[in-house]
Amino acid sequence: MEPQKMKVELVSKQTIKPSSPTPPNLRIYKLSFLDQGAPIYHTQMLLFYPNIENNFSNDGCERLKTSLSETLTYFYPLAGRVKENKVIECNDEGVEFCEARVYGFVSDVLKQPNADLGHHFLPVDDAHLGSGFLVKVQINLFDCGGLAIGVSFSHKIADASTIGSFIKAWSCTAIGCMTESMLPKYVMESHFPSMEFSKDLPPLEIKPVLSCITRRFVFESSDVTKLKAKASSKLVEQPTRVEATLALIWRCAATTSRINLGITKRPSKFSQVINIRKRTNPPLPETCVGNCFSIFVAETEETNDSSTDILDLQSLVVQLRKALELFSRERAHKLGDKDNPFSLSTVARGMDVEGIDHYKCSSWCRFGFYEADFGWGKPKWVSIPPKKIKNCIVLMDAHDGKGIEAWVTLIEQDMALFEKNHELLEFASLNPAII
Repeated sequence: MEPQKMKVELVSKQTIKPSSPTPPNLRIYKLSFLDQGAPIYHTQMLLFYPNIENNFSNDGCERLKTSLSETLTYFYPLAGRVKENKVIECNDEGVEFCEARVYGFVSDVLKQPNADLGHHFLPVDDAHLGSGFLVKVQINLFDCGGLAIGVSFSHKIADASTIGSFIKAWSCTAIGCMTESMLPKYVMESHFPSMEFSKDLPPLEIKPVLSCITRRFVFESSDVTKLKAKASSKLVEQPTRVEATLALIWRCAATTSRINLGITKRPSKFSQVINIRKRTNPPLPETCVGNCFSIFVAETEETNDSSTDILDLQSLVVQLRKALELFSRERAHKLGDKDNPFSLSTVARGMDVEGIDHYKCSSWCRFGFYEADFGWGKPKWVSIPPKKIKNCIVLMDAHDGKGIEAWVTLIEQDMALFEKNHELLEFASLNPAII
């Protein structure tokens, strides 16, 4: 059966609550101002498990429910409800848990990954309707006995690191290897106290652009090694795999934009979301819950020398590195200052400016999602179904942890050229099968 024709039928829906009630002294959880400024939408993820022995029985589903309930006891704010963008009432109202039957095989999905199909395996994103759930889970059982776990987290309380910590704790609870080191820490509000946001400053909403096209590109580990060598220079002798990959995507996307506009010069910026847990002073625990991230912005350096290529791969790597170092040196330790509480929102709100190409990236690499073993082995594929956000790039580890999978979203006209770019395809494959 072709993946795009696969039928997904909702079988049941229920609410899972923490296995133990939240103590009275923990019933009110104050949002940090980074949480308050986080965009209003749910972040979603899919984990595919094609090789489940003896199929997925009722016992397997009960294992997921029980371990989820036990995990929520530690991650108790996730079972609560946000009130007035100030606090979470940790009232144990629970998270949504859906079961669905998929008329098809996991192998069909893995042979032909489809960005649009993935959304059918996820809980309905009705956050704008005020449903209140901060976490939703959908268990998808395929005809072959394979499984896809879809999760959806409110960005008001969870960034990529928080989601990674939760999934790790949940999977380890399911197989009985949960340790104290995995327990969440609640320290964000003490470092980034809640603020009284002006009523004139509306909540940050990220609206999809339906005319955009998303494509998946996979950089195998051997190609990443070659790309890093090509991107290295005296100024950045050892670029990271993320820096090299993003510089290439930036170069190819910006070049495409100029071709389609019929111009040779155009300002270009590149912003990247960054986990700041290790960059604050003092550093925060990796398991701290909340939105502990910010954004740094790199930009091309215009020159009057017509022979200089400002979109040169090595130059773009240098700009990315310089922007990160500047952020780490001058801004990371100031994020908690009272005089600059809206820095994240300010950067995000100023992304789309007329006459400037602005590309946005979120890297989900190195958060350990491929380690999530609920008792059926590790996932064969972990995917973040993309939202249609213009000029957006989302990176995820490849299965081996060394390659990179990039979901790139551009306007239709730009994508038509971008996906055929020879320099890009020298290092990346367009939507290969998951082997």
